[in-house]
Amino acid sequence: MTVARIAGILLGLVALVVTMPVHAREPAVQPPVEIVSIELVGDSGTRFEVDGRRYVGPLRFLAMADGLALAERASIEQYLQGIAEMPFLWPEDALQAQAVAARTYLARTLRGGRNGDAAKYAYDICATSRCQVYKGVQLVEDDHGDRWRDAVDATKNELVLSNGVPIEAVYSSSAGSRTRANQDVWASDPVPYLQPVDSPEIGVAPYATWQIELTADQFVQILRADGVAVGGSLMALDVDDPPEGLGRASLTVVTTGGTETLLAPSLRGVFNRRGDDLYPGALPAKLPSGLRLPQPLPSATYTIDHVVVPARVADRFLPEDDYPRGDRIVIDGEGWGHGVGMSQWGARAMAESGSDHSAILAHYYGGLEPEVASELVPEVVLVGLSNGRTAIEVAIDGDASLLVNGVPAGQISSGTWYLRATGDGVGVVAGDGDMLVLTDRPWPR
Repeated sequence: MTVARIAGILLGLVALVVTMPVHAREPAVQPPVEIVSIELVGDSGTRFEVDGRRYVGPLRFLAMADGLALAERASIEQYLQGIAEMPFLWPEDALQAQAVAARTYLARTLRGGRNGDAAKYAYDICATSRCQVYKGVQLVEDDHGDRWRDAVDATKNELVLSNGVPIEAVYSSSAGSRTRANQDVWASDPVPYLQPVDSPEIGVAPYATWQIELTADQFVQILRADGVAVGGSLMALDVDDPPEGLGRASLTVVTTGGTETLLAPSLRGVFNRRGDDLYPGALPAKLPSGLRLPQPLPSATYTIDHVVVPARVADRFLPEDDYPRGDRIVIDGEGWGHGVGMSQWGARAMAESGSDHSAILAHYYGGLEPEVASELVPEVVLVGLSNGRTAIEVAIDGDASLLVNGVPAGQISSGTWYLRATGDGVGVVAGDGDMLVLTDRPWPR
């Protein structure tokens, strides 16, 4: 449908509003209504492409103070099929365990209600690693996607429950030799089903074990760049590491420029925010296999040592700040991710050894096996894709309905369209630059 025809439909709707009979003493002209949302609802087979990813939709564009917020309204199967958390060529039972964990994580998230960005931008769950990585329909429509679709279908409505409530089904890529207790990684009380268990992935997972080595000066500079109040030369590094299950370890860093104590798990964030920017040649570190670590500090499971290089005799005649420093920091670690709950590489190893998806989940979640609980699984979920955008390009393959503030406003067809934040809400621009005027006039309520 052409831009001119859509505009005609919109103007027709406006005319309908303006010409409706009104009481003689009431004003004949209604004030403009701000366009706060636009929704694109695809016909059967229609696909929307945004930022290189394909979606079934409907797509919702919401006008916010900081720009446009984009979300997809997806069925539960549509959402789960878009989860990009495990390679589709992995064993069937590992994929099924992942499908149940993802479904349980979603059900738990929805049970807690919207908060933070979800409340601000009116969605249920985000599409990034802060929640679960979601990439739309392209995954199951591309190579080997049928294997993941089958895993989702085979476990339909299955959840892992504790006392009838979906568990906090956290998972990570690799735990190394053993998973972590939730209270040893996060500021939380012990959760019975998130306690340490052995994980059979040493020699299987590429990042099951690793080592990072850097100079003491590099270590101090990374901390300082992230706002830790240290500087100068490293004098001492003290580690307080409680026994397993008794809380988080801490590091006390003593330098000539200050002394600071930080929780050992927080060092991962410091390194991952600053390490590769400051020392791109050294971090992420290279493994003997030739692979580089996926992050400067991949997990919170590690030991750290300050290797002191004694000063030479001649150095004693120099001021202390001029001593040549050869001290090093050596970090020996395991896994990739927080290490709490299910290890994906561990699930793969268990599946290859003959364990089914129920046994895998029970192993990592305190003996709890999945069960069918359709009443706890939503039919539709609103997935937050992005926010704070001034403009969003949408390539449409097929036909779609256009809804403005929830009101049908005609059809648009294949082509490139732009949704833009305007002073009046949201504007729609065709690929040829023609603007659909949706504001500055009365709008059907």
